[in-house]
Amino acid sequence: MAQQNNVLPTIEAIRKAYVEEFLKRYPNAEAFANFTEHELVDFIRRHVDSGFGSIYEQTDHNFYDRVRNRIAIIPEMRAENEAAGQQYYIHLRTYSQFLESKAFKQLSKQKTNNEGGANTQRKKTKTPPAPSKPKERTLTEGEKKHVEFEQAHRNPALRQACINKYGYQCQCCGMNFAELYGEELGGNFIEVHHLQMISTFDESRPEDFLENLVPLCSNCHSMIHHGKEGPLTLAELRAAYKGEKKEIKVWKED
Repeated sequence: MAQQNNVLPTIEAIRKAYVEEFLKRYPNAEAFANFTEHELVDFIRRHVDSGFGSIYEQTDHNFYDRVRNRIAIIPEMRAENEAAGQQYYIHLRTYSQFLESKAFKQLSKQKTNNEGGANTQRKKTKTPPAPSKPKERTLTEGEKKHVEFEQAHRNPALRQACINKYGYQCQCCGMNFAELYGEELGGNFIEVHHLQMISTFDESRPEDFLENLVPLCSNCHSMIHHGKEGPLTLAELRAAYKGEKKEIKVWKED
């Protein structure tokens, strides 16, 4: 459910919680947040809503889920997302999960309590309302902002090598987009997951970069990143999956 404007926490409070939510797992949390704030917003304006304002104004997680779902069915969005190494999809999913997290809900709860206390105080003092004044235009948008940050390189040749090896089939549930949506819409589409996150490569690097990649459908890719202690292993994801399992033609060992 969308948050009401009168109970929204401040932009600074939301951003602080968003960044701190990732400090536990992402060493580049500031850069990650900057991408969500600027690059993702531009992506939404190009493909969904040219008048979209800010991620801190739109706090309904369902909105970002809908945009993410459109990537799979709209060729232009899908192509741009692929060229960006799935970054738009990742940031949409991540911010949606944040808006459903305890961290964000606690912010809204605190804001509501604070406003409730202020209202109670006003009732007790019975202070007469101040004369109304014309509202000043304190909120503007459209100014250019230069943002620089480092972004880990994703090798499209490695991604293609992974697809060449395992095919366009999810390595957890066996789902194939072309079988469900037809070749015209679902053909040659799959997401590729890094078993060891790129953000950890500064600490240690995979011995075999190709073996570090695995094709997953959108649902399984979301779930493998949804573990309470961080991303799941492929074996843990397969063990958790309770849906219909199709035969996987080229099986990747756990």
